[in-house]
Amino acid sequence: VRAPYKADTVIPTGRYQHKVLFVGSLLVAIGGRSNQVAEEIPVDVYDTETSEWTSNASVKRFRHDCWLSEDMHIYICGGFSQDNPNLSTNAVVRFGVEGIVKADNSSVSKLFPGTLKATAKKSSPPGKYAKGEASAMKTMQEEEKTFKLSNHAQVAISSMPEDSGDFANLVRHVSIDRLQDEAKKIVGKLKIPISSHLPDPKDALYSMFLNYLMRPQNYSATLIGATFPFKKEQVISLAKECLNVMKKQPPLIQVRLPVKIFGNIYGNFTDLMRFFEIWKAPTSDSSGGDIESFAYIFLGNFVDRGTRSLETVCLLFALKIKYPDQVHLVRGSHEDRTVNAQYGFGEECKRRFHEDISDPNSIFNNINNVFAWMPLAVMVEQKILCVHAGIGPNFTRVDSLLKLKRPLELDRDSPHDPSLLFDVLWSDPMPDKGYKFNPLRNSEGVVCYGSDKVAQFLAANKLEMIVRSHEIPLEGIKVSDNSQLITISSCTNYCGMSNNLACMLVIPKTFEIIPKLIPYLPDGEMSKVWIDDEDILKSCLLYTSPSPRDLSTSRMPSSACKKKKKKKKKKKKKKKKKKKKKKKKK
Repeated sequence: VRAPYKADTVIPTGRYQHKVLFVGSLLVAIGGRSNQVAEEIPVDVYDTETSEWTSNASVKRFRHDCWLSEDMHIYICGGFSQDNPNLSTNAVVRFGVEGIVKADNSSVSKLFPGTLKATAKKSSPPGKYAKGEASAMKTMQEEEKTFKLSNHAQVAISSMPEDSGDFANLVRHVSIDRLQDEAKKIVGKLKIPISSHLPDPKDALYSMFLNYLMRPQNYSATLIGATFPFKKEQVISLAKECLNVMKKQPPLIQVRLPVKIFGNIYGNFTDLMRFFEIWKAPTSDSSGGDIESFAYIFLGNFVDRGTRSLETVCLLFALKIKYPDQVHLVRGSHEDRTVNAQYGFGEECKRRFHEDISDPNSIFNNINNVFAWMPLAVMVEQKILCVHAGIGPNFTRVDSLLKLKRPLELDRDSPHDPSLLFDVLWSDPMPDKGYKFNPLRNSEGVVCYGSDKVAQFLAANKLEMIVRSHEIPLEGIKVSDNSQLITISSCTNYCGMSNNLACMLVIPKTFEIIPKLIPYLPDGEMSKVWIDDEDILKSCLLYTSPSPRDLSTSRMPSSACKKKKKKKKKKKKKKKKKKKKKKKKK
């Protein structure tokens, strides 16, 4: 016989691997797990006399044992903690029954006369340690809690299906951002008029882009034709709204587990959708995503070389606006207007919007304005540094990023020293020790760093690991010998000629780093992914990017550039004269 309950009370959380105790007429469900990974299961109490459910704080424990003492305390021992589910715990937790029982409950008062009032006057003290305990336990009353609106609402079904006896069928989980649609459905059935609600223009803006672009199951539909499906004004509005979000966040972001980390994308919208299709997307759980469970980190190089830079960056901007604290876009070496003007993105804006990219109000410049405000790194649990390129002699302290004043441009005329940016955005690891000139980038001020420098950096900043992108490992991922440095790239068959795999990292609350790989598709399916340009393809063969030194000089005044050219000519003339003299002597 199904137990009755009042429809206007709390609905209990579905669970397994839990424990149940009776305290008088109260059924107390403690701990357990649900189908939602890492969900904190509350202590739910069912009053068999009043048919009411109440919900309390979670004990974060499953497969444990528990018992009720004569002094009206519930003790929890052993099992597994949800914070570290792979290791059993010997910790004992104690909390007072008064925290979950109403003072006027007659059955509990009869069971323990006088105890309930006595315990209600003062909270239960922390539980004593069991033998061999490694750490102190806190009572439930001591835990600081903050109120947070749930991402889902539970909508009751008006009638129980005849062929089902499952309690879960009485409710449906609906995302908060879809409640308006749900209300329309219910009102349509009941024919009850409700007041109209004016949508937030910002919500309508990002929803318009997400509804068209976020289609992992049918992403090929967004790639048909060269024209972009949105108007210039809409893209500029999206960029300006994303800029407002970026300005509110620091250049160094702090994130808690679990997380997903993506490497270089390079305008390869197809591979991004493949990742979302196979390993879930940053959307609500109700639509098959996992944004409510994971933070998403993207390590730069969103544009250039691929044919769909606009789709890629507009999708990421829309996600950032909708989920500002869950989606983090880290700046890469191609998030610079001088770089992406030469390597594909500028040309794409010209071709698809017929615009002059030198116009300050162009789509090209509005998007690059956002790039200049992007954070330079993300810290995961204060243990893992996520950055585009790496470290260098000018970047030895993580907190130095907080001192930078944005917007940041790789320009010698800018007020800040660009040397720190060169280290963060352009450096590469090497097998040797120390710092050396970077021959791959062939630019003054850009270095390679050895494993010894990585170890020194981690020790000085109390970190365990660096996760970066910037390069294209053939296997999609490259791990250093001491496992202190991981390089990933999230685009396959780089520039259509590398045959490399693509990788992203999943790090759950267990701190276990799980690589997720996708292979490259056959040539026919990937033929329109990369830009067909000889100069760009040559640079791809060398895995090089435009020199930051060249970027700096390209922005210098024309008079300064002329002086440099004259100096170079004089040097060449001197060399020729010396050669002639040597020949004459011979």
